[in-house]
This record gives sequence, structure tokens and C-alpha cells, in this order.
Amino acid sequence: ESNYVSEHLHEWIDLIFGYKQTGEAAIDALNVFMYCSYETAVDGNTIDDDVTREAIDSMIQNFGQIPSQLLTEPHPPRQTREQATFQLESQGRPSHIFQNLNNIKAFFVEILPHEEKLFNPIIYISIPKNQLRSFIHQGIPDVLITINTHGVIGNNGWHPYDRSSNNFFTFERDPTLLSERNRLNTTAPFSPSIDINSRLFAVSHDAKFIYSGAHWDWSLRTYSITKAKTINSIVHHTDIITCLTLDSTGYILITGSRDTTCIIWYLTLNEQDSTTFTSPKITLYGHTAEVTCVAVSSELDLVASGSLDGTCNMYTMEHGIYVRTLRPTNSINDPIVNLKVSDERHILIQTEHDDTHLFLYSINGHLIRTRKFEYHVVDMLLSDQYIILAVNHSSPIEKRSESTSSSSSSTQTSAVIARVIIKDMFEMITIQTIRLRTEINCLYLTKDYSHLLVSVKDGKLFVLTAGKKRAPRRLSKFEK
Repeated sequence: ESNYVSEHLHEWIDLIFGYKQTGEAAIDALNVFMYCSYETAVDGNTIDDDVTREAIDSMIQNFGQIPSQLLTEPHPPRQTREQATFQLESQGRPSHIFQNLNNIKAFFVEILPHEEKLFNPIIYISIPKNQLRSFIHQGIPDVLITINTHGVIGNNGWHPYDRSSNNFFTFERDPTLLSERNRLNTTAPFSPSIDINSRLFAVSHDAKFIYSGAHWDWSLRTYSITKAKTINSIVHHTDIITCLTLDSTGYILITGSRDTTCIIWYLTLNEQDSTTFTSPKITLYGHTAEVTCVAVSSELDLVASGSLDGTCNMYTMEHGIYVRTLRPTNSINDPIVNLKVSDERHILIQTEHDDTHLFLYSINGHLIRTRKFEYHVVDMLLSDQYIILAVNHSSPIEKRSESTSSSSSSTQTSAVIARVIIKDMFEMITIQTIRLRTEINCLYLTKDYSHLLVSVKDGKLFVLTAGKKRAPRRLSKFEK
């Protein structure tokens, strides 16, 4: 509902159900109808004349009847979005980041030790889905899981939103990251032929297990954070797992592989010994090259997979039935490198060859919008009505150096310009841009849309959140 509707909704209630329905207030508001339309004006059971009773019944059936009057006093106006946001903040809840895009604040925290910042950057971030109080209430710290390019796991503490704090949060780094001997590590080596990225990991909703691919032996591995060891390794693909994702329930896992197939796995959790068992349910076929990305929506009963062959295949999640194939560019030279599925029945596809393109489709395969970009999109999120892009863009810089012979020479170097770009989903128009000083690795958006976490190459974690607002005031009748 638009802001205009919210501001005037009480006036409509006054006319239909309120004090302007009858009496002098109704006359002043030009809200008067035929007498027989009012609920208590005529009782058809008391009319003896059949012709008169039929005439009144016909008028009511053709022109309608006034609803029951529920209110005899003016209905109070509804709060504006700004007033409701301030009330949530005053109760200890951060504001929705998309509702305050012009007042985004950026903070950063150190996660990796100084000597590892440049060599082993964080490429995966996750906050457990079952933490109901995440970033909302004060109390016990939440869990923030991080994984770097060498598989080192950080089980960090994240204090929720504190309305009395100027920094919006307090971060506690996992102490095991400081000692090489005590670090949690996925232990299984990754294949040297694959770039380690965020699409190769998934964390269970209770933050007890990590599922990982990209291993040289083609296995899907389950790592127990509480036991600090690998507890499960299953080989079902016939090549390296190149991507995986969990559904919203936490019990369905989808993997994609270089063997051109995807597999739907069922996860069974055993609470007594804290172990997890995975069993392949359905194998999905249809690609002719490596699967690069997968997305799943249990609400829509949909699995989508993108491939180096330039196609996006869609299947039902429950039975694995093939639905359709999307070919954004009709060329095998434009591989699909990433895709996202929204709960609003939209699919966002990224292709990259010489240029980066984004394609927005409906769930029925209708192309809604496409855009070409001159920069490299590292990661992307699709949420509500917005697209969030992590962009690294190289920009040439000319440096001049003076020689001893009083002549000067110039050399060109390139600097990376990193940005977080928020776009409207349907028009793909840029709404907000946040510039960062170093390259971006991955993005993560909290489930309440209050914080956007950005991992960068120098070992920092940037946190973007909506700034605090002053209490909005209502306009007086003279100001209106």
C-alpha cells in the first residue's frame, strides 16, 4: 500500500463504517444514499404489501446496502512509514535497510589475523536461520559463521542490536582464529582446478554443520562445528561438486557438478549424537557442461540450475520433473555464472563473457528486464523488490615519475573500485551506491533485512545498516 493510501485510509473508514455514515456528518461529506439502503431503515418482514416489499428488495439487490456502522467517533490516522520505523527502533529493533536507503551507515570489524588478511580472505558468511532474535533483541550473542579460502572456519559471536549503542552492534571474533593449532578447518583439501567461492558452502539452520563441495575426491562433506571434525563424506557425483545450496526448511540440499548433473539430497539430523546423514533422492539431467550455480525454493517447489552451456534449467523440487529451459543469450559463449530465485516468483540470471549481463525472468519463463554492465559483478542478492550487487571495477591510474635527467615518465597502473549497488528489481535502475576501498568477496543479508554484511579482501567485514532516525512529527493543520 502506498504512503498516500496509508495517510488517508482513516477517512475512508469514517465514510463507510464510521461516524460519517449517518447524520449531519454524512450530509456534510456528501455521503447520503436512498433511505432503503440503510441497514435499519426498512424491515422487509414487516411490509404486508407484496409489491412494495419486492420493490424494496430489488433496490437493495441492485444498488446494495450500507454496511453496519461500527464507529461513532473519527478513526485515528495510520502511522506513516517513518513513524512506524522510529517506533520499532525505540523498542530495540533496527530499521529495515530498504526503507532507509538514503541513510545507510557502514561499520567494519577485523576478523582475520593481520598476517592472513591478504592471503586467505573470507569468501563465505552465514547467520543461522533458526536464531529468532537475530539482530533484534538484546541478550545472548548470535552466531556468525565465516569460512576463508583455505577452509578455516570462524565461529564468531555477534551481539544483537543495542539501541543504546552508537555502533549498532558488538562483534566478538572467534579466538581459535588467532592460533594455527586450534583453528577449525574443513580438513578435506579442495581441488586446485576450481576457484573457491561462497557457492561451495552451506550452514545448517542450527549452526552445527557445514556442507562443502569442491573436494578433489568428488565428495559432499559434512563438517561438525561442535565436534570439530568431518563426520560424513559421500561420493555420488562423477566429478567435482561446483556449487550447492540449502532450501528454506534446512532439510533439502541441492548440489551441482562438473559432471553436468544436479542432485537433490535429503538431510536427516540426529539430535542425540549431533550427526547428520545425507541421502541422494533425485538426479537432475539436462545440461551439456559444468553446472555453475543452483537455487531452490521449497515454497515454489522449484529448483533452478545454471551452466557453462548458457542455459538455466528449471525442475520441480519434490519430484524432480523437468519444467523448462531458459536461454538468456542463445549462445554457449555466454556462460551463466550465478542465479537467484526470489519468493516473489522471479529468477535473476547473471551471464559473463566479455560483458556482464543480468536477466530477470518470471517463474513462467517470461523475460521481464535485461541490463548490460561494464563492471564485474562478484556476488548478488535478490530480495523483496531489490537487487544487491557486489562490484569490483578496475580503473586505470597514471603515475608520473621524475628521472635524474630532468625528464619525466609516466606509468599506468590499475586500481580496483569496489561498490555495493542497490537496484530496483523490475527497472534495474540504481537506487543507492556504497563505495568501499578494497575488493569485495561476498555478500550476506540478514533475514530481517536490517544488516548487509560485506566481506572484503583485506580481512575486514563491512556491516551496512540503516542509520538511526529522529522521531518524526505530525504536521499541523496549518502546515498541511
